[in-house]
Amino acid sequence: MLVRGKVVGKEGTARFEARKGEEGISLRVEFPDGEPIDYSIDCPCLEPLELLGLLLPVIEERLGEIDAVIVEEAVEDRKSVLDKIKKLLGKEKRKPIDRGAHQSF
Repeated sequence: MLVRGKVVGKEGTARFEARKGEEGISLRVEFPDGEPIDYSIDCPCLEPLELLGLLLPVIEERLGEIDAVIVEEAVEDRKSVLDKIKKLLGKEKRKPIDRGAHQSF
């Protein structure tokens, strides 16, 4: 999943991009002064906006009081959904049932 947007503060606006995959989640926040924050965790246990919410105090130190968090784009990773379906169905071929083994008396 990919989420893009901006955090609007009293002293400026920062753009953010959060990506969630099977391996974990990463967040990049780009500030007007040019020095970004990059943060990632190896656990996909959080959603992108939850991670952003945990880091809002750090962002607030640089932008002043936060007025708004605006999500401009949210894209679900379709490939991962297909991979999950393939895992559920399995890749191995199943043995056909031998119906010729039955005898009638």
